[in-house]
Amino acid sequence: MKNSRGFCLVQELVCFCLTALLLASAVQCFYRSSWLLQQSREQQQAALASWQVLAGEEYSGRFVVTQKLEAGSIDGLTMQEVQAVYGKVKVKLIRAMPTAERLSVAGGAAGTAVGGGAGDARF
Repeated sequence: MKNSRGFCLVQELVCFCLTALLLASAVQCFYRSSWLLQQSREQQQAALASWQVLAGEEYSGRFVVTQKLEAGSIDGLTMQEVQAVYGKVKVKLIRAMPTAERLSVAGGAAGTAVGGGAGDARF
């Protein structure tokens, strides 16, 4: 019978190397997913800061929030742009608002409508 101790040692070394490669790739995937989760949180916080300014509230935080209101109107709409920036994170929100001229042409204030359906509530 032939002695096979060396062959067994080679098998163990190959298995150890393959396990180390798989473990290294799993750790790399974990850190990448953690980084992506952090970036997602940053984007959500920037969007929240922008929405807060669009709603007319004051914002005091780490994001630099700038607001720009376009003086002219395009098709009876005024454009409002809010941008939140911190480091590499940048979120820009744009809102179109009807001008006073467009509301007068439309026939009244925004939100007034005449309904006649069965489900309409009338007060």
